[in-house]
Amino acid sequence: MTSDSDKIKRAWDLMESVGVALLVTRRGDALHGRPMAALVRPGERRIYFLADRRSASDHEIAANPSVYLGFSDGSSKFVSVCGHAALHEDKTLIQKLWNAGAQAYFPDGPDSPDVVVISVDPASAEYWDGPAGPIGMVKIAFAVATGQTPDLGDNAKLAI
Repeated sequence: MTSDSDKIKRAWDLMESVGVALLVTRRGDALHGRPMAALVRPGERRIYFLADRRSASDHEIAANPSVYLGFSDGSSKFVSVCGHAALHEDKTLIQKLWNAGAQAYFPDGPDSPDVVVISVDPASAEYWDGPAGPIGMVKIAFAVATGQTPDLGDNAKLAI
């Protein structure tokens, strides 16, 4: 049986390998999501995003810091994270997180006055890590033929 610490490590590894999250915030009574490059830092137990201070996400987080992050590799690996977000204007942190992808959105570089950091401290996560492609399809076909539920890999709910 896999230990909780192994499952937590697996969740962080999956988030890091996917690299893009759907960041969902609350806008009044509605939810608002957008894909963003996730800078996953397992050692800090934190996920960062470089964002534009003029964007809706910043205003929505300021009004309600509870967020949802959805990670998916497009085939068989998924991570769902609930946590609390905060906004940071710390230029040292921005410099530390700066990367080529950010340069495409902020041509003035890390010193642009529009760059802010969104940090997310996860409270809970759940992941699904199953076989992709033909193996997954065979498992589903076998389950249908035998009337069983398919075994599509690992699933764990975690407090992280």
